Amino acid sequence: GKSTLANAVHQELFHNHNVTSYVLDGDNIRHGLCRDLGFTDDDRVENIRRIGEVASLFLDSGTVVLTAFVSPFRSDRDRARSL
Repeated sequence: GKSTLANAVHQELFHNHNVTSYVLDGDNIRHGLCRDLGFTDDDRVENIRRIGEVASLFLDSGTVVLTAFVSPFRSDRDRARSL
C-alpha cells in the first residue's frame, strides 16, 4: 500500500536520480515520536501535526520527504502542506 509505494519512489529517487529522500510512515513514526498517541480524533490531529513538523525539518536540510499516512481530516492535511 502506501508505504510500499513511498519506498519504491524513495529507491527510484536515490538510485536513478541521486536525490536524497526519506520515508515517514506509520512504522517509524508510531513506534517512536508518536508512541504516546492513540487513534482518537485529537490524537490523529496531533499525529499529523508532528509528522508535518518533522517533514518540514527534513525539507530544510534539502531532503525530499515521502509520507505514507492515513489522515481522515482535510484540515490536518491542509495544515501539514502549509508548513
